This record gives sequence, C-alpha cells and structure tokens, in this order.
Amino acid sequence: MTAETQPENSPQHLLQTWTDDLPYQLLLLEKVHLPEDFSFDYGPKSLAELETRLLEHDDSVQESEKRTEFVESAMAYLGEVLLGVAGGAWGWHTRPVGDLPGQPVVCPDPDLGLSPVAPMLLISYALRIRTGTAFAEEAERLGRAVTARQQVIPGWQPVKEHTPHVDPRLPLPEDPVLTAWLAERKEALSGWVEDAFAGTWRWNFHPDTLDWLEAVVKQRFATVEEFDAARDEPFVQGACWYLGEVIRRNKGAVWQYIPFDPDAGPWALGSRENVWTEVPFVDQPDKRIGGAAIPLGCLRELLLDEEVHGERLGGLRDELFWFRASSYAHVGALLTRMGMVSREKADSVLAQCAAFAHHELTPHEVPGALEEFGVAISAHADDVNDLEGSYTTILEEAAALTDGAVTITDVRLHGGEYGETLEFTRNGVPVTQETEHRSHRYLDHLAIMEFIDHVDPDPGDDARRFHLVQFVYLRDANYDSYYVFATPEQATVLEKELGLDLR
Repeated sequence: MTAETQPENSPQHLLQTWTDDLPYQLLLLEKVHLPEDFSFDYGPKSLAELETRLLEHDDSVQESEKRTEFVESAMAYLGEVLLGVAGGAWGWHTRPVGDLPGQPVVCPDPDLGLSPVAPMLLISYALRIRTGTAFAEEAERLGRAVTARQQVIPGWQPVKEHTPHVDPRLPLPEDPVLTAWLAERKEALSGWVEDAFAGTWRWNFHPDTLDWLEAVVKQRFATVEEFDAARDEPFVQGACWYLGEVIRRNKGAVWQYIPFDPDAGPWALGSRENVWTEVPFVDQPDKRIGGAAIPLGCLRELLLDEEVHGERLGGLRDELFWFRASSYAHVGALLTRMGMVSREKADSVLAQCAAFAHHELTPHEVPGALEEFGVAISAHADDVNDLEGSYTTILEEAAALTDGAVTITDVRLHGGEYGETLEFTRNGVPVTQETEHRSHRYLDHLAIMEFIDHVDPDPGDDARRFHLVQFVYLRDANYDSYYVFATPEQATVLEKELGLDLR
C-alpha cells in the first residue's frame, strides 16, 4: 500500500504530506521570512542566525498565523540541517500536539542509536530559554555522536535519505527526442527570428528580451485556443526553446524530457495525464530546491485571464525568480563529480571563499569560478600595464593546466608602434602570431582566440583542450575572455549544467 492510499490521519499519509510540502516551506523561509543575506547553505553554522531571527520574529509579530507560518518554515530548514549532520530521514511521531495529530521528527542514522529529534519541540525550547544557542547545541550533540562512531569505525559516514525535490540529484539521461528537438530548434533560430520579428530582434538571451517575446506572443494569439492549435508550429516551438535557453544561460538549468511510460500509474511521471510527460522543460535537479518550468506552459499562461483568484499573473521574466543561480559550492561539487578537480582542491577553494561560497553567481561570474578552481584561465578586457607580460602570463598559466604536456618559453612581442608580432616557443618549436592593438594597454582578444590553440596538448596524448566561454552579458558585467580546459565530454556537461556556451 502506497502513502497516497493511506487514510488521511495515518502516520504514513501525514509524513508524506509533510515531505511533499518541504520545498514550499523552504522557499517560503528563503523568499519571504528571512533576509537576502542569510546563508542558506544548510550547514550547522547557519542555525545560530536562524535562531536569532526566530527570537526577533517572536517578539515583533503579533499575528499568530504569521508566527505559525514562520515556525513551520523554520522547522523544515532546521530538520534538513540536522539530517545533514547526523544522516537519517524524516519520520512522524504519533503523539498529538494540541490540535495536531502528531509532528514530524528527524530520525538520525540508525547506526548512531539516537532518539528522534522533533524540530517543533526544539524551536519551542529555544523560544522559551532565549539563549540563542539551542539549535547549535543540538547540532553539536549530533556531531559528537558522529565523531564517536567514526572513532570506533574509521571512515564511517552518516547516510542521509534523499529528500525528494529538496536534495540535489543527477539530471535525467538526455532522451533522443530531446536531443533532436534541441538541435532542430538551434538550427532554426535565424529563421525563427526572421519570421517572428522580421529579423530586427537582438536574440542575445538577456532576461530583458523576454518582455519583447511576451509582447509578440500576445500579439500573435488572441486566445488560449488559438495558441493550443499552433503549439506544434515553428513559432511556438521556437518561443519555447528561446524562453528555456534564457533560463538555462542565466540561471544554469538543464533541459529535460520524460517520455511516455505505458506502465506509469495515472498522473505519475510518464503518464499521459502528467503535464511533465513528453514536453521539453528546464530543471535544476543538481541544486537544492532548484527551479523547474515547462516553457510551453509559461507561454500559454500569458493568454489566460490577467488575474486568477484576485492575483495578477506574472510575466515571462518572473519565471527566472524561481530558479537558483550557480554558486561556488555548486560549481565545486560539479567539477568534483566529473573528476576535473580533486576533493581536496575543491575543499581548499571553498574554504577560501567560505563567506560567499553559497551566494548566487551572475552569468559572467560562473567562468570566473571555474578559474578559481583551476580549470580555466582568463584574459583581461580592461587596460593592462604590460602587453608582453600579460601575454606571457596567459600562455604560461594555460600551459600549467596541461600538467607538463605543453611548455611555453621565450614569449616576445615586437614590431609596430605597440608591438604587433607575438612570438613564443611551444615544446621547443617556434610559433608566430600576428596581433593588432589599439594602444599599448589593451590586449588583442581575437589573437588570443587564435594562439590559445597552440597550448592544447597533442590530440593523441590528451583529449583536453581550451574552450572559449560564451555567456550572457548583463549590466556591470566584465568582458574578460575565459577559456576552460576540458575534454569534449566535460565541456558538454559544463554547458548543460552551468548555462555556458563553449566554443
């Protein structure tokens, strides 16, 4: 018997209801109840600030409904943090609490032999003693139990049960239908732009361009019925792809597709009744509480009544709000997963940027993070003090990433008013590259694109090469050039999961 068929007051159903509601509660805490500078890293150190905010909220908010809402959201976060420390899973305690038929509890990894922890009771205790240390002390108690277990069994680690739609997971394997659709839409982009906007539109994947796309969709279709009749036509399919690409490139989402499954139950993923079946969508499976959206549905909603239940519907740009941009922590986890950096290297970088490791990165900051982890180099777009010295640094840093496969020596820039010919030696062989400079303070980035290929290892020895990074430029973004050193397979994953375009 599944949780869905249990009586509504059964522990199984109540627990299922709680875990189903966890993503909403966590988003509510992040987007509504806590300030933007709160560190949502799900680490024990964040509990002290959470407790402080709870105490302040308890003192300042009079409405019991708002206080209850905050407490429930805090329960979700507190429980997930404790599970991260001690492993285990959510459970349900059946003893009634006031009018409630029990409460959710955190059940630590069974190997620890610890009793369940009730986040609601822990919050009530914190509000009563008002020391501001109750949450941290509980996390420390669980941590000591883990340490004691590790002393008995070296290498032991607590195992946390996956919390659906909360904990990160691997993306689905790319379905052939999706692969073909993406290739078709990319190939048809120029024709789609010409048809939709008479070729006058700048399709640069900037979030602001969604306003123009929204206006054209509303202009083209007067009703939902008209839109539905044209859903498979090139304009609608191109609009779906463009909206998804804006989300992917700005927030680091991945395209996903769930094929029809004849064995899927009614309304389950893969069934005909499920809206996610047989339609391309963008998702963030590898991010905690990542966003997901079906572009076709987002476009269709533009033609619904402007207000639903008294609330005005948002526009296409509002879809970006629900997606979580990449962070140093996310980039480090991805690089470690692919074997591009060691766990020790990732931990070292994250320790250096601990204060902002979980802050969201704008598109141009993502390749900068790759450089910090030692898998990319950059060429400065602003003025430099020394052209020859800057080229030398770029070449030597690139060569260093090849682990000795390529050595660069004797870098020299000469001739012309600002030095137009760049010469260097690659593995003992002279290389010449013509350059063009507007002044003695600005690098020739086109020349860099050409000569960086000389630092690629020999194809038979190493499949890695330098890939130029293309990304969406936003206001106040730098225009440095970035080159990622990766195999073709690694480059494909970086493109799909970080919203990059590697050339």
